[in-house]
Amino acid sequence: MHKKDNSLDKKKFEESELKNKRRQSLALEPTIPLSELTLTDPIMKVTLWIGSFGVYNESILTFHSNGFVKRELLILQTFGEEQRIESGWYNQDDSAKVLKKFNSFKTHLWPELFVETETITHDGTQWKLEVCKTGEETRSYSGSNAYPPKWRSLKKLFGHY
Repeated sequence: MHKKDNSLDKKKFEESELKNKRRQSLALEPTIPLSELTLTDPIMKVTLWIGSFGVYNESILTFHSNGFVKRELLILQTFGEEQRIESGWYNQDDSAKVLKKFNSFKTHLWPELFVETETITHDGTQWKLEVCKTGEETRSYSGSNAYPPKWRSLKKLFGHY
């Protein structure tokens, strides 16, 4: 009988230990050190709006200090296709290519307003690009049926096809 009591006590002890381990593993702890979180701060956010008739599609590229880029896309004006909402991160290699491509547009040399010069189009396409860099004033560029150089390439970078 004494041997049986020992085996029951041992079994109860093991069950108790298992329950304690389960409780401990359920605790939610941060997995990224706080010192690394500051590395993901955005250093530049670029937003492109394209639309007409008061409806605008919006795309945002957010460049982070750790080298990654996030693109968010909200397509509302679809002309018969389904609306799209997309969001995703570029890997580090592709992020470097996105930054290089964006810099190739040399937006800092653009005029603030692109004006249609040859004809006046009513109800055409309006757009606005806003560049927000940490520690700098926000720069805004816009146009109505007048576009910067490499317009199609710029739209493609932002996910507007």
